[in-house]
Amino acid sequence: IDPSNLVFLIDVSGSMRQGLSLIQKSLNLLVDELSKKDKISIVVYAGSAGEVLPATSVNEKQKIKEAINNLKSGGSTAGGEGINLAYKIAKQNFIPKGNNRIILCTDGDFNVGISSKDELTELIEEKRKQKIFLSVCGFGYAQHKDSEMEAIADKGNGNYYYIDGEAEAKKVFVTQMRSTLFTIAKDMKIQMVFNED
Repeated sequence: IDPSNLVFLIDVSGSMRQGLSLIQKSLNLLVDELSKKDKISIVVYAGSAGEVLPATSVNEKQKIKEAINNLKSGGSTAGGEGINLAYKIAKQNFIPKGNNRIILCTDGDFNVGISSKDELTELIEEKRKQKIFLSVCGFGYAQHKDSEMEAIADKGNGNYYYIDGEAEAKKVFVTQMRSTLFTIAKDMKIQMVFNED
């Protein structure tokens, strides 16, 4: 299996207070499933965006988990700024034959930063051409924004998951871990059409 360069992009704005502990549990589960060839960076965004953990080998599980468990929520949501920083870090640590992916964890509110959905979509599509993909995990209130977030993941050649509890977190990050991280045939989406006749 190809090595992964993963950037966790985590919304720590005020609205995420309840969702954050579930994000932390979910990402801890994922870290336990990854291989030592993989590396993880963590970017958070609220009033502004920042790198919490530079690219770190999964060899250093304890260090990665500490960074995840120390996250706190508060502030408004600069999703655009966060996403730009996440792409920049993914590019710096790019693995040419690997899986380069941002995993966005949010409740679906992008109310500061890139102002329009079109700009956001353009950015995600442009980065996809550079082989940096995006998967989206919705927590908390995200369900109301399902179609919006699914569309963003689709443009990023990734999947969208709504995680409402620990059982779902386990399913996405443990049971289905490989399909969460690796989208089929990299640039190809499977579309099924059912004929009613």
